[in-house]
Amino acid sequence: MKMLLKKIAAAPVRGAARIAAAFGGIFRHDASSENPAGKGTVNAARPRRRLVDGVDADRFTRLCVMLVVGFATLIGAILVSAALHSGSRQINVDDLPADDTPDGLTLTLGGDIMPTQDMTDCAAGDNGYNYHHYLSELSGALSGDLTVAGLCGQIDAYGKDSRVSSMGGFDTGMNYPEALAEAMADAGIHYVMGANAYAFANGYDGMCQSIANLHTHSIGVTGLTRNDPRRLNTGVIRRGGVCVGLAGYNCRELAENDDLPFLTAEQKTYISQCDADADELAERAASDIAKMRASGAEFFVICVNWGSAGSLSPSDFMRDAAKKLAKAGADVVVGFGSRVPMEMEIVKGAADRDCYVFYSLGVLCGDNQYTSKTLTTLSKAKSLSDEQKKKLSAEKKKATAANVAMSRSMTVSLKLVRAKNGSIEVESGQYYPLFLLKNTLSGEENAPMKYMVLEAARYASAEERPALFADDAQWQRCRETVTAIGALTEAAGGKLLLAGADGGDGQNDVKI
Repeated sequence: MKMLLKKIAAAPVRGAARIAAAFGGIFRHDASSENPAGKGTVNAARPRRRLVDGVDADRFTRLCVMLVVGFATLIGAILVSAALHSGSRQINVDDLPADDTPDGLTLTLGGDIMPTQDMTDCAAGDNGYNYHHYLSELSGALSGDLTVAGLCGQIDAYGKDSRVSSMGGFDTGMNYPEALAEAMADAGIHYVMGANAYAFANGYDGMCQSIANLHTHSIGVTGLTRNDPRRLNTGVIRRGGVCVGLAGYNCRELAENDDLPFLTAEQKTYISQCDADADELAERAASDIAKMRASGAEFFVICVNWGSAGSLSPSDFMRDAAKKLAKAGADVVVGFGSRVPMEMEIVKGAADRDCYVFYSLGVLCGDNQYTSKTLTTLSKAKSLSDEQKKKLSAEKKKATAANVAMSRSMTVSLKLVRAKNGSIEVESGQYYPLFLLKNTLSGEENAPMKYMVLEAARYASAEERPALFADDAQWQRCRETVTAIGALTEAAGGKLLLAGADGGDGQNDVKI
C-alpha cells in the first residue's frame, strides 16, 4: 500500500518535469530570425515579432495535451488517496500506533458487548450518556496491544443519540449512544467483531453510520464494511514485529433474522455471512487468510458468530467447524453469540500448528437473561400434559443454569512472539474471569454505579467481603466465577494461567 501511494504521489512530479522540458523546446532556435538581414551589424533593421512567431505548432500541441493529462493525473491521485483514507474502508495495516520494536504483541480477546435497556437507562444523565463506570475495573483484562471484542448492535445509528434503544429486535432496536464507543475505546478495545444480525438492527444506513462512529473513536470493525465488499475481512494489524490478520463471519444457524430479509441483495454483501456449514465456513476463511497473508499477515484470528443464546456447550457444528478452520490456517478461533462462556481447547491445524479455540467468551458487558419460546409458551399454558410438564421443568433448569452463566465471562491474552524458525508463536497465555456486579443497593441518584464488570480473581481470596458487594451471596457468586471459568480452560493443558489475582499476573493459586 505504501509503495502504491508513493507511485501515485510521484506521478505528478514526473509529469511536471516532462512539461518543463517540453516548454523549453516549443520555440524554434532559428538564426535567420535572430538576424534576418544576414548581416552582423548591430544597426541592422529587424522586423516586428508577434507572440506566435517562432512557435513549433507540433510541440505546442503536445504541451497542451501533457498539461491536460498531468492535471487529470493530479486530481486522480487526490481522489484515490482520499478513498484509501476515508472512513468507508476497513481499518488496515499500521492503524495502531507504529512500533517497530520486535518485542512481540499481546492479543486480547473479549466477549460480546450488548448493554441491556436498564444498563443504558442507568448510563443516562443530565450531560448525556456515560458507560465508563461499567468497564472501569478492566485495566488488566483489556490491556492488550491488540484487543478484540464483539458488538451486538449499532452505535448512534440515527445521529445525535436519537432513538436509543437496547431492546432486541429490529427497527430502532439495539441502537446504543456514541458514549458506548467512547467507553470501549477508553477501556482499551481496538477492534470489534461486527458480523451478526444486530449489525443491521437499524438498517443498512444505520450500519454505515455505526461504523463511522466506531472509526471516529479509533475502533476498527471486522466482518462488516460500508460500501466495498472486496475489503471484507482484509484487516491486517502490525505491531511489535508481529503482523496479525483478523476476519469475522456470521453463521446462519438457529438465530432469527440471520438471513436479513429486509436488506437488498447488494446490501447483504456488506456483511461476511454464510450458512452453518463447516466446509463452507472453512473455505471462506481459507480464501480470506490467503488475501491477508498476501498483505503480510503471519498469524490469523478468525471470529465466528455461531450457536444459539444460552447454549452451555459447543454444538457438533461448532466443534467440526473449529477443526476445519484450524486446517484452513487459523491460529485462533473465537466464538460469539452464545452469550455464555464455554470451554476452550487446542486443536492441531495447518503444518501441525496449535490453534487456540474459544467457543464462547460470554458477554463482556451486558445483563442478559435466558428466554425461549418453549419456556414462555409452556409457562403461560393453563393446563399441561405430563410430557409438557417434563419439558417445562427441563427448560426451567436450563434457564437457571444459563442465567447464572450469563453473569460470567472471560478475556484471554496471548503473548505472540517470533520464534527462532521465523514463525509467529504463542509464547504464553492467561485468562481473566469476569463477573457482572449488579449493585441493587445503588439508588436512583447514583444509577450509573449500578453495574460494573469485575476482574473476579482480584476479589476471590479476600479475607473479608469487599465493600462493593451488596451481600455475602453476591460475593460468593463472584468467587464461584473464578472456579467455573477455570474449569473451562483446563483443556489448554496449563498453557493458560489465571491472571488478575491480587492485582498480579500469571497466578494460578487463588484459594476459594
